[in-house]
Amino acid sequence: MKKLIYLIVPLLIGGMFSFGLNKFLDYQIDDLLKQKDLIQMKNDSLSDLKDKGSIVNNHFLKNENIMMLGSSELGHSTKQHPIHYFNTNRSKNGVVPIGRAYTQNLQDATILGSVDPTIKDKKVVLLVSMQWFMDKEGVTSHHYQSRFSPSQFYKFLENPSISDENKLKFTKRASELLVGCSQFKAEAVYAKLYNPKSPVEKIEKILLTPYFEGREYFVKLKEKGKVYKKLLKQEEKKKQKPAKHIDWNKEKEQAIADAKKRVGNNDLSIDKVYYKTNFGNNLDKVKGKYNDVNLLQSKEYDDYQLTLDVCKDLGIKPVVVMLPSMDKFYNVVGISKEERHAFYDKAEKIAKNEGFKVIDLRKKETEKYYLRDVMHLGTKGWVDVCERLFKEFNQ
Repeated sequence: MKKLIYLIVPLLIGGMFSFGLNKFLDYQIDDLLKQKDLIQMKNDSLSDLKDKGSIVNNHFLKNENIMMLGSSELGHSTKQHPIHYFNTNRSKNGVVPIGRAYTQNLQDATILGSVDPTIKDKKVVLLVSMQWFMDKEGVTSHHYQSRFSPSQFYKFLENPSISDENKLKFTKRASELLVGCSQFKAEAVYAKLYNPKSPVEKIEKILLTPYFEGREYFVKLKEKGKVYKKLLKQEEKKKQKPAKHIDWNKEKEQAIADAKKRVGNNDLSIDKVYYKTNFGNNLDKVKGKYNDVNLLQSKEYDDYQLTLDVCKDLGIKPVVVMLPSMDKFYNVVGISKEERHAFYDKAEKIAKNEGFKVIDLRKKETEKYYLRDVMHLGTKGWVDVCERLFKEFNQ
Protein backbone atom coordinates (compact mmCIF):
# COMPACT_ATOMS: atom_id res chain seq x y z
CA MET A 1 0.00 0.00 0.00
CA LYS A 2 2.84 2.38 0.91
CA LYS A 3 4.55 1.73 -2.42
CA LEU A 4 1.31 2.59 -4.19
CA ILE A 5 1.00 5.83 -2.21
CA TYR A 6 4.61 6.73 -2.99
CA LEU A 7 3.75 6.32 -6.67
CA ILE A 8 0.40 8.10 -6.71
CA VAL A 9 1.26 11.13 -4.54
CA PRO A 10 4.13 12.42 -6.77
CA LEU A 11 1.92 11.92 -9.83
CA LEU A 12 -0.90 13.92 -8.23
CA ILE A 13 1.46 16.70 -7.17
CA GLY A 14 3.06 16.79 -10.60
CA GLY A 15 -0.34 16.84 -12.31
CA MET A 16 -1.62 19.65 -10.09
CA PHE A 17 1.55 21.68 -10.66
CA SER A 18 1.43 21.33 -14.46
CA PHE A 19 -2.29 22.17 -14.49
CA GLY A 20 -1.68 25.27 -12.39
CA LEU A 21 1.31 26.28 -14.52
CA ASN A 22 -0.74 25.89 -17.68
CA LYS A 23 -3.49 28.17 -16.35
CA PHE A 24 -0.94 30.70 -15.10
CA LEU A 25 0.77 30.86 -18.49
CA ASP A 26 -2.55 31.25 -20.32
CA TYR A 27 -3.48 34.22 -18.18
CA GLN A 28 -0.05 35.84 -18.26
CA ILE A 29 0.42 35.43 -22.02
CA ASP A 30 -3.00 36.88 -22.76
CA ASP A 31 -2.23 39.88 -20.55
CA LEU A 32 1.30 40.42 -21.89
CA LEU A 33 0.16 40.27 -25.53
CA LYS A 34 -2.06 43.27 -24.79
CA GLN A 35 0.59 45.23 -22.88
CA LYS A 36 3.81 44.65 -24.80
CA ASP A 37 5.21 46.21 -27.95
CA LEU A 38 5.29 43.26 -30.36
CA ILE A 39 6.83 44.98 -33.38
CA GLN A 40 10.22 43.27 -32.95
CA MET A 41 8.56 39.89 -32.73
CA LYS A 42 6.33 40.67 -35.71
CA ASN A 43 9.29 41.76 -37.85
CA ASP A 44 11.51 38.77 -37.07
CA SER A 45 11.00 36.31 -39.94
CA LEU A 46 13.35 33.83 -38.23
CA SER A 47 11.45 33.67 -34.92
CA ASP A 48 10.87 30.13 -33.63
CA LEU A 49 7.75 31.42 -31.91
CA LYS A 50 6.20 31.98 -35.32
CA ASP A 51 7.61 29.27 -37.58
CA LYS A 52 7.35 26.58 -34.88
CA GLY A 53 4.43 27.84 -32.80
CA SER A 54 0.87 29.10 -33.06
CA ILE A 55 0.17 31.30 -30.02
CA VAL A 56 1.83 34.41 -31.43
CA ASN A 57 0.51 33.67 -34.93
CA ASN A 58 -3.05 33.51 -33.59
CA HIS A 59 -2.63 36.87 -31.91
CA PHE A 60 -1.34 38.56 -35.06
CA LEU A 61 -4.03 37.04 -37.27
CA LYS A 62 -6.78 38.06 -34.83
CA ASN A 63 -5.49 41.61 -35.20
CA GLU A 64 -5.85 41.38 -38.99
CA ASN A 65 -2.17 41.22 -39.84
CA ILE A 66 -1.12 39.64 -43.13
CA MET A 67 0.77 36.36 -42.68
CA MET A 68 3.52 36.11 -45.31
CA LEU A 69 4.92 32.60 -45.66
CA GLY A 70 8.10 32.08 -47.63
CA SER A 71 11.66 30.86 -47.41
CA SER A 72 15.13 32.38 -47.24
CA GLU A 73 14.14 35.50 -49.22
CA LEU A 74 12.37 36.76 -46.09
CA GLY A 75 15.60 36.63 -44.11
CA HIS A 76 17.38 39.18 -46.32
CA SER A 77 17.34 42.57 -44.62
CA THR A 78 16.99 45.57 -46.94
CA LYS A 79 15.26 48.93 -46.73
CA GLN A 80 12.69 47.46 -49.10
CA HIS A 81 11.75 44.43 -46.99
CA PRO A 82 7.93 44.16 -46.47
CA ILE A 83 8.24 45.07 -42.78
CA HIS A 84 9.43 48.57 -43.75
CA TYR A 85 6.21 49.22 -45.66
CA PHE A 86 3.58 47.28 -43.72
CA ASN A 87 4.90 47.61 -40.16
CA THR A 88 5.69 51.33 -40.11
CA ASN A 89 2.17 52.64 -39.59
CA ARG A 90 1.72 53.25 -43.32
CA SER A 91 -0.83 50.53 -44.03
CA LYS A 92 -4.14 49.31 -42.63
CA ASN A 93 -2.71 45.87 -41.96
CA GLY A 94 0.68 44.84 -40.64
CA VAL A 95 2.66 41.95 -42.08
CA VAL A 96 3.95 38.87 -40.25
CA PRO A 97 6.83 37.35 -42.26
CA ILE A 98 7.61 33.70 -41.51
CA GLY A 99 10.34 31.94 -43.43
CA ARG A 100 13.94 30.82 -43.38
CA ALA A 101 16.17 28.69 -45.57
CA TYR A 102 14.84 25.22 -46.48
CA THR A 103 11.25 26.01 -45.53
CA GLN A 104 8.91 24.61 -48.20
CA ASN A 105 5.23 23.91 -48.87
CA LEU A 106 4.72 21.22 -46.24
CA GLN A 107 5.87 23.60 -43.51
CA ASP A 108 3.50 26.27 -44.84
CA ALA A 109 0.63 23.80 -44.64
CA THR A 110 1.58 22.93 -41.05
CA ILE A 111 1.76 26.56 -39.93
CA LEU A 112 -1.63 27.38 -41.46
CA GLY A 113 -3.22 24.21 -40.11
CA SER A 114 -2.01 24.91 -36.58
CA VAL A 115 -3.67 28.32 -36.18
CA ASP A 116 -7.04 28.87 -34.54
CA PRO A 117 -9.76 27.92 -37.08
CA THR A 118 -12.27 30.32 -35.50
CA ILE A 119 -10.28 33.39 -36.65
CA LYS A 120 -12.22 34.85 -39.55
CA ASP A 121 -10.90 36.41 -42.76
CA LYS A 122 -7.28 35.36 -42.36
CA LYS A 123 -5.01 37.29 -44.70
CA VAL A 124 -2.23 35.11 -46.15
CA VAL A 125 0.50 35.49 -48.78
CA LEU A 126 2.33 32.42 -50.07
CA LEU A 127 5.72 33.06 -51.67
CA VAL A 128 6.41 30.10 -53.95
CA SER A 129 9.95 29.38 -55.19
CA MET A 130 10.88 27.34 -58.26
CA GLN A 131 13.87 25.87 -56.39
CA TRP A 132 11.53 23.85 -54.13
CA PHE A 133 10.48 21.80 -57.18
CA MET A 134 13.96 21.00 -58.48
CA ASP A 135 14.32 17.88 -56.31
CA LYS A 136 12.19 14.96 -57.53
CA GLU A 137 11.47 13.89 -53.95
CA GLY A 138 10.51 17.39 -52.83
CA VAL A 139 11.62 18.57 -49.40
CA THR A 140 14.39 16.42 -47.91
CA SER A 141 14.03 14.61 -44.59
CA HIS A 142 16.91 16.63 -43.14
CA HIS A 143 15.37 19.98 -44.07
CA TYR A 144 11.88 18.93 -42.97
CA GLN A 145 13.15 17.74 -39.60
CA SER A 146 15.09 20.96 -39.06
CA ARG A 147 11.85 22.93 -39.53
CA PHE A 148 9.54 20.43 -37.76
CA SER A 149 7.41 21.55 -34.81
CA PRO A 150 5.66 18.99 -32.55
CA SER A 151 3.34 21.71 -31.23
CA GLN A 152 2.15 22.64 -34.73
CA PHE A 153 1.97 18.95 -35.67
CA TYR A 154 -0.53 18.12 -32.91
CA LYS A 155 -2.55 21.30 -33.42
CA PHE A 156 -2.83 20.56 -37.14
CA LEU A 157 -4.23 17.10 -36.42
CA GLU A 158 -6.74 18.33 -33.83
CA ASN A 159 -7.96 21.17 -36.05
CA PRO A 160 -11.66 20.36 -36.65
CA SER A 161 -11.77 22.40 -39.86
CA ILE A 162 -9.20 20.27 -41.68
CA SER A 163 -10.67 17.32 -43.56
CA ASP A 164 -9.80 13.74 -42.64
CA GLU A 165 -8.43 13.28 -46.16
CA ASN A 166 -5.94 16.10 -45.75
CA LYS A 167 -4.93 14.91 -42.29
CA LEU A 168 -4.18 11.49 -43.75
CA LYS A 169 -2.07 13.04 -46.51
CA PHE A 170 -0.26 15.13 -43.91
CA THR A 171 0.51 12.21 -41.58
CA LYS A 172 1.63 10.00 -44.47
CA ARG A 173 4.15 12.64 -45.55
CA ALA A 174 5.27 13.36 -41.99
CA SER A 175 5.74 9.64 -41.33
CA GLU A 176 7.97 9.33 -44.41
CA LEU A 177 10.08 12.39 -43.61
CA LEU A 178 10.54 11.70 -39.88
CA VAL A 179 11.96 8.20 -40.33
CA GLY A 180 15.17 7.81 -38.35
CA CYS A 181 14.71 11.08 -36.42
CA SER A 182 15.39 10.40 -32.75
CA GLN A 183 14.33 13.89 -31.63
CA PHE A 184 10.79 13.46 -33.00
CA LYS A 185 10.47 9.70 -32.75
CA ALA A 186 7.15 10.03 -30.87
CA GLU A 187 5.61 12.12 -33.65
CA ALA A 188 6.96 9.70 -36.29
CA VAL A 189 5.17 6.84 -34.54
CA TYR A 190 2.03 8.94 -34.02
CA ALA A 191 1.95 9.83 -37.73
CA LYS A 192 2.41 6.18 -38.72
CA LEU A 193 -0.36 5.02 -36.38
CA TYR A 194 -2.75 7.87 -37.18
CA ASN A 195 -4.51 5.61 -39.69
CA PRO A 196 -3.77 2.06 -38.41
CA LYS A 197 -4.03 -0.57 -41.14
CA SER A 198 -3.67 -3.80 -39.18
CA PRO A 199 -5.08 -5.19 -35.91
CA VAL A 200 -1.61 -4.94 -34.36
CA GLU A 201 -1.33 -1.24 -35.27
CA LYS A 202 -4.83 -0.59 -33.88
CA ILE A 203 -3.90 -2.17 -30.56
CA GLU A 204 -0.59 -0.31 -30.53
CA LYS A 205 -2.39 2.99 -31.09
CA ILE A 206 -4.82 2.32 -28.24
CA LEU A 207 -2.02 1.39 -25.85
CA LEU A 208 0.07 4.44 -26.76
CA THR A 209 -2.80 6.96 -26.70
CA PRO A 210 -2.20 8.03 -23.05
CA TYR A 211 1.47 8.62 -23.83
CA PHE A 212 0.69 10.70 -26.93
CA GLU A 213 -1.87 12.76 -25.01
CA GLY A 214 0.70 13.47 -22.33
CA ARG A 215 3.36 14.27 -24.92
CA GLU A 216 1.00 16.69 -26.70
CA TYR A 217 0.11 18.41 -23.42
CA PHE A 218 3.72 19.04 -22.42
CA VAL A 219 4.80 20.07 -25.93
CA LYS A 220 2.13 22.78 -25.87
CA LEU A 221 3.12 23.74 -22.33
CA LYS A 222 6.72 24.13 -23.47
CA GLU A 223 5.63 26.50 -26.26
CA LYS A 224 3.70 28.60 -23.74
CA GLY A 225 6.77 28.80 -21.53
CA LYS A 226 8.90 30.07 -24.45
CA VAL A 227 6.31 32.67 -25.42
CA TYR A 228 5.96 33.87 -21.82
CA LYS A 229 9.73 34.18 -21.40
CA LYS A 230 10.04 36.13 -24.66
CA LEU A 231 7.15 38.46 -23.87
CA LEU A 232 8.65 39.40 -20.50
CA LYS A 233 11.66 40.84 -22.33
CA GLN A 234 9.60 43.04 -24.68
CA GLU A 235 9.16 46.76 -24.03
CA GLU A 236 5.83 48.24 -23.07
CA LYS A 237 3.51 49.20 -25.90
CA LYS A 238 4.12 52.69 -27.26
CA LYS A 239 1.90 55.09 -29.14
CA GLN A 240 2.73 55.00 -32.84
CA LYS A 241 3.67 58.19 -34.63
CA PRO A 242 1.85 59.14 -37.85
CA ALA A 243 3.79 58.06 -40.93
CA LYS A 244 3.99 59.63 -44.35
CA HIS A 245 2.28 58.23 -47.44
CA ILE A 246 4.46 55.93 -49.55
CA ASP A 247 5.69 57.38 -52.84
CA TRP A 248 6.31 54.19 -54.81
CA ASN A 249 8.20 55.96 -57.61
CA LYS A 250 10.71 57.34 -55.10
CA GLU A 251 10.95 53.92 -53.47
CA LYS A 252 11.87 52.38 -56.83
CA GLU A 253 14.52 55.04 -57.43
CA GLN A 254 16.00 54.38 -53.99
CA ALA A 255 15.91 50.63 -54.59
CA ILE A 256 18.00 51.00 -57.76
CA ALA A 257 20.47 53.29 -55.98
CA ASP A 258 20.82 50.78 -53.12
CA ALA A 259 21.32 47.90 -55.54
CA LYS A 260 24.08 49.68 -57.44
CA LYS A 261 26.11 49.93 -54.23
CA ARG A 262 26.14 46.14 -53.89
CA VAL A 263 26.38 45.07 -57.53
CA GLY A 264 29.79 44.84 -59.14
CA ASN A 265 30.84 44.49 -62.74
CA ASN A 266 29.50 40.98 -63.34
CA ASP A 267 27.43 39.56 -66.18
CA LEU A 268 24.39 38.86 -63.96
CA SER A 269 24.19 42.31 -62.31
CA ILE A 270 23.81 40.70 -58.88
CA ASP A 271 25.53 41.22 -55.54
CA LYS A 272 29.29 41.11 -56.16
CA VAL A 273 30.04 39.19 -52.93
CA TYR A 274 27.52 36.47 -53.85
CA TYR A 275 28.89 36.27 -57.40
CA LYS A 276 32.51 35.98 -56.30
CA THR A 277 31.72 33.42 -53.59
CA ASN A 278 29.69 31.14 -55.87
CA PHE A 279 31.18 31.63 -59.31
CA GLY A 280 34.58 33.24 -58.85
CA ASN A 281 35.16 35.07 -62.09
CA ASN A 282 33.70 32.40 -64.34
CA LEU A 283 29.99 31.58 -64.59
CA ASP A 284 30.80 28.74 -67.01
CA LYS A 285 32.04 26.65 -64.06
CA VAL A 286 28.38 25.76 -63.33
CA LYS A 287 27.41 25.13 -66.95
CA GLY A 288 24.98 22.22 -67.26
CA LYS A 289 24.82 21.68 -63.48
CA TYR A 290 21.04 21.10 -63.54
CA ASN A 291 20.66 19.39 -66.92
CA ASP A 292 18.94 16.41 -65.25
CA VAL A 293 16.37 18.48 -63.32
CA ASN A 294 12.73 18.02 -64.30
CA LEU A 295 10.67 20.86 -62.84
CA LEU A 296 7.36 19.17 -63.67
CA GLN A 297 7.94 15.94 -61.75
CA SER A 298 8.37 16.47 -58.03
CA LYS A 299 6.59 15.39 -54.84
CA GLU A 300 6.66 19.08 -53.98
CA TYR A 301 3.54 19.49 -56.13
CA ASP A 302 1.67 17.18 -53.75
CA ASP A 303 2.78 19.29 -50.79
CA TYR A 304 1.85 22.45 -52.70
CA GLN A 305 -1.61 21.02 -53.41
CA LEU A 306 -1.97 20.03 -49.75
CA THR A 307 -1.15 23.59 -48.67
CA LEU A 308 -3.84 24.97 -50.96
CA ASP A 309 -6.33 22.29 -49.85
CA VAL A 310 -5.70 23.19 -46.20
CA CYS A 311 -6.35 26.83 -47.12
CA LYS A 312 -9.70 25.81 -48.60
CA ASP A 313 -10.58 23.80 -45.50
CA LEU A 314 -9.84 26.84 -43.33
CA GLY A 315 -11.63 29.35 -45.55
CA ILE A 316 -8.34 31.11 -46.37
CA LYS A 317 -7.96 32.77 -49.77
CA PRO A 318 -4.21 33.23 -50.09
CA VAL A 319 -2.44 35.47 -52.56
CA VAL A 320 0.12 33.20 -54.25
CA VAL A 321 3.27 34.99 -55.43
CA MET A 322 5.28 33.05 -58.02
CA LEU A 323 8.84 34.29 -57.45
CA PRO A 324 11.11 34.70 -60.50
CA SER A 325 14.54 33.15 -61.02
CA MET A 326 17.57 34.63 -62.78
CA ASP A 327 17.17 34.01 -66.53
CA LYS A 328 20.86 34.13 -67.50
CA PHE A 329 21.96 31.84 -64.68
CA TYR A 330 19.38 29.10 -65.20
CA ASN A 331 19.97 29.08 -68.96
CA VAL A 332 23.64 28.34 -68.23
CA VAL A 333 23.00 25.61 -65.63
CA GLY A 334 20.55 23.79 -67.88
CA ILE A 335 17.02 24.90 -66.98
CA SER A 336 15.74 26.75 -70.02
CA LYS A 337 13.17 29.51 -70.23
CA GLU A 338 10.70 27.02 -71.72
CA GLU A 339 11.17 24.63 -68.79
CA ARG A 340 10.84 27.39 -66.22
CA HIS A 341 7.72 28.80 -67.83
CA ALA A 342 6.19 25.32 -67.97
CA PHE A 343 6.70 25.20 -64.20
CA TYR A 344 5.05 28.61 -63.74
CA ASP A 345 2.13 27.50 -65.89
CA LYS A 346 1.60 24.32 -63.88
CA ALA A 347 1.95 25.90 -60.42
CA GLU A 348 -0.25 28.85 -61.39
CA LYS A 349 -2.95 26.59 -62.83
CA ILE A 350 -3.09 24.54 -59.62
CA ALA A 351 -3.66 27.69 -57.53
CA LYS A 352 -6.17 29.23 -59.94
CA ASN A 353 -8.13 25.96 -60.08
CA GLU A 354 -8.72 26.46 -56.36
CA GLY A 355 -9.94 30.00 -57.03
CA PHE A 356 -6.89 31.72 -55.54
CA LYS A 357 -5.25 34.93 -56.73
CA VAL A 358 -1.81 34.52 -58.34
CA ILE A 359 0.86 37.18 -58.84
CA ASP A 360 3.06 35.77 -61.61
CA LEU A 361 6.48 37.43 -61.73
CA ARG A 362 8.06 35.36 -64.52
CA LYS A 363 8.46 38.45 -66.72
CA LYS A 364 10.83 39.86 -64.09
CA GLU A 365 13.45 37.14 -64.73
CA THR A 366 15.48 39.50 -66.90
CA GLU A 367 14.85 42.80 -65.13
CA LYS A 368 18.01 44.38 -63.74
CA TYR A 369 18.18 44.71 -59.93
CA TYR A 370 14.91 42.78 -59.46
CA LEU A 371 16.87 39.90 -57.89
CA ARG A 372 19.79 40.24 -55.50
CA ASP A 373 21.25 36.90 -56.59
CA VAL A 374 20.02 34.08 -58.84
CA MET A 375 16.83 33.38 -56.87
CA HIS A 376 16.11 35.90 -54.08
CA LEU A 377 14.19 39.14 -54.46
CA GLY A 378 16.38 42.22 -54.49
CA THR A 379 15.64 45.82 -53.58
CA LYS A 380 13.73 46.52 -56.78
CA GLY A 381 11.88 43.22 -56.57
CA TRP A 382 10.67 43.81 -53.03
CA VAL A 383 9.37 47.29 -53.88
CA ASP A 384 7.37 45.84 -56.77
CA VAL A 385 5.96 42.95 -54.73
CA CYS A 386 5.03 45.20 -51.80
CA GLU A 387 3.30 47.72 -54.07
CA ARG A 388 1.28 44.90 -55.65
CA LEU A 389 0.32 43.56 -52.22
CA PHE A 390 -0.67 47.05 -51.04
CA LYS A 391 -3.14 47.17 -53.93
CA GLU A 392 -4.25 43.57 -53.43
CA PHE A 393 -5.10 44.12 -49.75
CA ASN A 394 -6.46 47.66 -50.28
CA GLN A 395 -3.87 49.35 -48.12
